[in-house]
Amino acid sequence: MRVRFFFFLKDAAGQDEVTIPAESAPDLRTLVRVLAGRFGERLARQLVTADGEIRSDINILVNGRNVQFLSGADTRLKDEDTVSFLSAVAGG
Repeated sequence: MRVRFFFFLKDAAGQDEVTIPAESAPDLRTLVRVLAGRFGERLARQLVTADGEIRSDINILVNGRNVQFLSGADTRLKDEDTVSFLSAVAGG
């Protein structure tokens, strides 16, 4: 599947896009673990809380749909999916 990073997450990952096979990350929760393992502590801190839960201030889209309106962390993933991680942006 195509995984895209935006804003601060792009900086933390060191790139804006990566391909991950769905067989190694069949759901969103597993994908976040795979990404944290692959890109290290800097990205992990941006994606998960100290309790290991996916941070609520991160917007995650699967094929353009917010996972909050799908199955959340249990959202199933396929090779043809595009998963986008968008960090919260504040400004004024």
